[in-house]
Amino acid sequence: MPTAKKKTTAKAAEPAGAEAFKGYEDVVGYGKDSVDAVMKSNALFVKGVEDINQALFGLARASLDDSAAATKKILGCKTVTDVIDAQAELAQAGYAKAVEDGRRIADMSVKLAEEAAQPLTQQVSATVERFSKPIAA
Repeated sequence: MPTAKKKTTAKAAEPAGAEAFKGYEDVVGYGKDSVDAVMKSNALFVKGVEDINQALFGLARASLDDSAAATKKILGCKTVTDVIDAQAELAQAGYAKAVEDGRRIADMSVKLAEEAAQPLTQQVSATVERFSKPIAA
């Protein structure tokens, strides 16, 4: 009789062991998928930061060119009134350019945040879905 009990217990334990092993595989798979999502997100973030840095470098270069042109314009003025008019015009153009450039960098930053967060958001959604299925079942 004790052998029959052992066989029954062993038969009952087999599915439980298989289910536990499958659960372990799910957890390991979750870890790998999470690392992959972080790596993809990081790559997108690095690329986006490079793009923003290039844009900022371009703005700095353009600013130097604009400053040289402004200096030439101011030095070319004949009267104080011409200097005042030139400065007002340059200030207005500089302000408009600063607003435009700031908006451009802000748009690039928002786009970067959205793109870099997407792999992580997808992974979190997939994980929540994966681990909520056994609860619902």
